[in-house]
Amino acid sequence: MEIHSLPPEGLTRFIDRIRKFEIDRYEDYLHTLLLRILSELGEFVPTEGSMILADEPTRKHEGKSVGDLVYVAASGKNASQLVGKKVSATSGIIGETYTLGKATVRKAERGEPIVLDKVNFPYPIDTLVTSPLRIENAIVGVLVLYNKKEPVGFTLRDLKLVEIFSGYISTSFQNATDARKSKELSKRDDLTGLFNDRFFHRQLEAEIIRADEKRYPLTLIFLDLDNFKAINDQYGHLVGSQTLKEVGFLLREAVDLDQATIARYGGDEYVTILPGLDLERAVDVADRIRLTIKGKMFMIDQGEQDGSFINFKDLISASIGVSSLHDHLPSGGTSKERKNLLIRLADQAMYRAKADGKNCVRVGEPPR
Repeated sequence: MEIHSLPPEGLTRFIDRIRKFEIDRYEDYLHTLLLRILSELGEFVPTEGSMILADEPTRKHEGKSVGDLVYVAASGKNASQLVGKKVSATSGIIGETYTLGKATVRKAERGEPIVLDKVNFPYPIDTLVTSPLRIENAIVGVLVLYNKKEPVGFTLRDLKLVEIFSGYISTSFQNATDARKSKELSKRDDLTGLFNDRFFHRQLEAEIIRADEKRYPLTLIFLDLDNFKAINDQYGHLVGSQTLKEVGFLLREAVDLDQATIARYGGDEYVTILPGLDLERAVDVADRIRLTIKGKMFMIDQGEQDGSFINFKDLISASIGVSSLHDHLPSGGTSKERKNLLIRLADQAMYRAKADGKNCVRVGEPPR
């Protein structure tokens, strides 16, 4: 029986239970695993076909209700066309299993066949068994088998086997998710949750290589907080640390671009890589960051007394430098050399912003 699954890169969003991450070997692992599970399940419980559906966890973390389940693997009729399609998470037997979190066995009554998915799979089904997939206490998907190749239909034994296999799938999703969490933590700054400087350097070099090859714009923003020392001196380092964390949140809000990489460079310095943005648009983003920080009313938990907060506004601002790969850098040189020069030009522009009175944006100048 032919079995199909989304390709490894297509499975990324189903194990990104915190954020979007770069592809690693766990997509390949999960891709191979899903194919093997459906193949082995077909040997234990011979059927005309099976399906694995999963929700998209980023929709949960964005505060949205889950609207769809996606067919991530399937065997049997129309399997190759089915993979990647969506069905409502509240529709029919699939939605019932997902919503209630309970396995079910169904058999067509009085010659009226079961319709599993009117849009993507409008074929008559005589017998059906479903089981929810879980990660901890959350339902994350559904396993479906249909039309058992025996007149008796699905039995209690079949249901138990399907629940065992759904548990295996759930554990595999959990393992893949945990592995990606561990990998992600190694790239993150402990305080702000932004990328750390180590990852930033690797990412910027990779983006430079891509921008040079494809000849698309690449810009870099280098930001340093103005008067941050006054926060530490007046309120203490705990409030200072919480302020740095709050600035990290502000940067995420101000830089609403999927392709951007935002990192804490060290101390009260932050950097943002902007692939695909020309110099003019990058300066607009930098100025939006500046205005966001300057206009923010900070409410910082002191941590010493329950419910005690420090409020301040206009105490800190940002001096920002912007450099452009193709506008400011000469051709030639290694990607590492070009990376270091791009950083240096943005850093120098940031220091000019400091010298010009702080709370402003300055653009890098090509090296002479």
